[in-house]
Amino acid sequence: MIPRIIHQTWRDGNIPGEYSELVDSWQRLNPGWDYRLWTDEDLDRFVAEHFPDFLDQFRGYPNPVQRADAGRYMLLYVYGGVYADMDTRCNEPFDLLSDEERVVLAHEPIEHLYEYCRVRQMDHLLFNGTIVSPQGHPFWLTIFEAMRRSRHSVDVMDSTGPVLLTNCALRYEAPESLCINSCHLFNPLTKQKLESEAGVFGDYAGHRLSTHYWFGTWYQDWHETPLRRIKKVVRRTRYRLTRGEYLSREEARSQVDRNILEEPLSAVTSVEDQNISCLLPVRDAEPFLDRCVELLSALDHPKERIRIAFCEGDSTDDTWNKLQGLCEELRSEFAEVLCLKKETGNNFSRKERWKPKIQKLRRSGLAKVRNHLLDNALDDDTDWVLWIDADVNDYPPDMLKTLLREREKIVAPNCVLEPGGPSYDLNSFTVTDERRDSGYYKHVRNGLYVPPIKTPRRLHFNDLRSCERVELFGVGGTMLLVHASVHRAGVRFPEIPYQDLLETEGFGYWARDCGVIPIGLPNAEIRHVRS
Repeated sequence: MIPRIIHQTWRDGNIPGEYSELVDSWQRLNPGWDYRLWTDEDLDRFVAEHFPDFLDQFRGYPNPVQRADAGRYMLLYVYGGVYADMDTRCNEPFDLLSDEERVVLAHEPIEHLYEYCRVRQMDHLLFNGTIVSPQGHPFWLTIFEAMRRSRHSVDVMDSTGPVLLTNCALRYEAPESLCINSCHLFNPLTKQKLESEAGVFGDYAGHRLSTHYWFGTWYQDWHETPLRRIKKVVRRTRYRLTRGEYLSREEARSQVDRNILEEPLSAVTSVEDQNISCLLPVRDAEPFLDRCVELLSALDHPKERIRIAFCEGDSTDDTWNKLQGLCEELRSEFAEVLCLKKETGNNFSRKERWKPKIQKLRRSGLAKVRNHLLDNALDDDTDWVLWIDADVNDYPPDMLKTLLREREKIVAPNCVLEPGGPSYDLNSFTVTDERRDSGYYKHVRNGLYVPPIKTPRRLHFNDLRSCERVELFGVGGTMLLVHASVHRAGVRFPEIPYQDLLETEGFGYWARDCGVIPIGLPNAEIRHVRS
């Protein structure tokens, strides 16, 4: 049953005056319940005592609200009872729920379903500002595992907040032990203090046990100030003067055959019936080719349905000669093996390839190599193209099947350096804010948008591990599955900036703009060599 305990948290024991009446409502309407206020110091000691293995992660969270989120889930697991945010008023006695054996949760108002919900393929959010739980409920164990898996996320919503909570509830193996209600049960008001227009549902429909006022929320909407408007004008002017050659939306769309692009996926009985062309651009890849070929040979797919094409260029080592010998060996195993060459004139070393000043040249060269592969290695019988970088040094044999089972025209896995680690291929990302404000133009140089790794408007796979599938904007090429119709229709890898992006990132945007949404799998991992 639900223990008669009410938990609230605050940074210290000094509760601001505007919260005093709200705090009083919980004690006044629930006489006989044990009220417990947990300070930051209290929570730290609690985690150290009950969850010592989690303590380093708990203390390492960069945002205090992440510790508050994690702490409330742990309190409910250890003690059970009611957790309520400080800016929440109790409206009715919670005795109504005291006989519950389930975790009682409520939706957030539908008005809060921002763009980040769509790209995460979610149609609702669960509210974590008021939660009711029996002691020791196993649901919280799935939350703890999800928080551990999301330890590299910089986004509060995904690492500890409502997105993580919602995804765990959606995938929980015993959904009957969760009691999900409309927002009216715990938080009927939107952040604008208006009544939500959401429909009423749930076992406790008709009750409004609490009201959340949102004035203590950590999330702040973006507002354009006069200073930001001035910065935007200055930076956008510089952008237009220095942008250089670019591919416009109109021109890109004119190059695409919509009839081919909109072909539906074939209704096959098995993924093994699909013909695959594995296309691999290689440069200075001599140390990685043996492992690359080993992984190709281990693919769990009929070899007679796999074609392989390498394209080498600009290498400073013996990649080309080694590739010739390996291709001879592979020809006896696969349907066809090609070895192509494309020189782009780029002569920078592997150590230099991450320098910002050469990214435009580097990514343009990579796009040329990829397009050369499309022009010379994509035959009429190919159903799918599997792009793989030669320095990807581990992936499970059934990774191709994993990608094919998604039944989406573009699918990308998460490329990491070590299992469960942060994402390595940062070209795969989703965007939570497409606004081209002063902050956007700040990071565009010579027509190429290169924001900081932890920019708020971009989320990478390591930020999204609580999700099984997400919509992507840019895609990475370390491994990328593309339905052949997308390439045949004319969606290629931009060699000049498209939407201020090049190569695979520009390809992802180009596909989205034509109606093909790339899908990412944050928990399907491949590993890249550390180089």
